Amino acid sequence: MTIGTVSMAKTSGSPVAWLVGLPFRSAAARAVRLYYVVADAEDDEQAVRVALERADRDRDGNGHGDGDDRQLSPGTPIEVRRVLRDPLGNTSLAVPSGCDGRRVPEPVRVAG
Repeated sequence: MTIGTVSMAKTSGSPVAWLVGLPFRSAAARAVRLYYVVADAEDDEQAVRVALERADRDRDGNGHGDGDDRQLSPGTPIEVRRVLRDPLGNTSLAVPSGCDGRRVPEPVRVAG
């Protein structure tokens, strides 16, 4: 998999970017996973927050314009992988951690 040029943040002297896969369900009940490349995140937790914010913007019609029928799947695992670059500039993805228990949060309910 080749990833185009990404501006990567510096953390401990190493460039860091993250690939965050968020699970969605369409109106037709089809499960899909959309991936967001997040640069300039200090850690994986911040990368997940940025990806969730982008997903919200996309659903609001500020992104691709096709998100009206997509909803995040609460309780479904989120895939987070570090984007690696070797000294020759080759880009690859780190192996996902098997113990990563992050899941899409339940929607916040407002009492009314």
